[in-house]
Amino acid sequence: MKEFLLKTKTAQRLYHEHAEGLPIIDFHNHLNASDLADDRQFDNITQLWLATDPYKHRAMRIAGVPERLITGDASDREKFDAWAATVPKTVGNPLFHWTALELKRYFDIGEFLSPATAGWIWDACNSRHYTARQLIAKANVECLCTSNVLADDLDAHARLAQSAFATRVLPTVRDADRVDAARFDEFETLDCRLADHAVNGFDSETLRACAREYARRGWIMQLHFGVERETSTRLRNLAGTAGGYATIGNSCDIPRLCRFLDGLDKEDCLPKTILYPMNPADYASIATITGSFPDKIQFGPAWWYNDHALGIRQHLDTLAHYGLLSTFIGMTTDSRSLLSMVRHEYFRRVLCDWLGDKVEAGELPSDLGWLVRAVAYENARQWILI
Repeated sequence: MKEFLLKTKTAQRLYHEHAEGLPIIDFHNHLNASDLADDRQFDNITQLWLATDPYKHRAMRIAGVPERLITGDASDREKFDAWAATVPKTVGNPLFHWTALELKRYFDIGEFLSPATAGWIWDACNSRHYTARQLIAKANVECLCTSNVLADDLDAHARLAQSAFATRVLPTVRDADRVDAARFDEFETLDCRLADHAVNGFDSETLRACAREYARRGWIMQLHFGVERETSTRLRNLAGTAGGYATIGNSCDIPRLCRFLDGLDKEDCLPKTILYPMNPADYASIATITGSFPDKIQFGPAWWYNDHALGIRQHLDTLAHYGLLSTFIGMTTDSRSLLSMVRHEYFRRVLCDWLGDKVEAGELPSDLGWLVRAVAYENARQWILI
């Protein structure tokens, strides 16, 4: 696994010399801060690895696994065995690679999960007794930015801020439906630096009002768009709003996005903004718009259905050709799983492999360690933490 995804000598050198040891800044995720504040020790690998991961749930449904064995009343061991039977069927999907990385990096298990290995892997994982903080420390995470609606209790963040835990765990305002200055102040006392909105359009006066407030506070606004969430009512009723059944939606209305950003910019109220398009058809437009509002707009990482090797490469190609790859803030997990921090390794390997191909084709110079460090870590640190 040492040279996993690293086809060329240049890719291997760039990864091992410049990316491998870098800390992680995961600036958008859905981790439960209470698990970290309580330093939760999970009952078993199913509770840690499967219970809150809609990526895995979606794959199991596609593979024909009954809902009882996914989110239903089956035992944790039954659910684990159902996932083990699904993993060989995920060949070609990033879940196949992520699963192997998660088992290797956290449990030192180099064998693929399958029905044949499920028994001893279940025992081996459960014997480790890792706590939530130990898992995050093991991944070398410098900062996590969780997603929190206005009504969320921030006690866990307050406890973490007062603890000796080395990783910074910062709240992010999620889908604010109003400007609530007093509540925003509470988030700010806990070092909130970002706000996040899932948007269907850019004509909302509430979104504009929130954006003005974010600019005043120096917060970063994250906009996720191009998602169709209203698909299966049956699955929504079974699994809730984060059940893994959304799909890629329509292409973004670029004129409306431009009017939204320009209106704020003309008022000198445009906050630093990260744009996350779900639909790859929007990639070129979003990459070029980064030049329309200098120092303000970031083309966010390949997100959700695009965070596989092919999608990451497409994202890198587009940003490099239409913008400046050197200013890109890199990967974030958007995940509910503590073990998903390996996706930063996955991204860094793909990045180095993509660069390695171009270096060895004579398209780029060989001394690109500075670029790897910038994209994998330094730009995110500069943009979000400093």
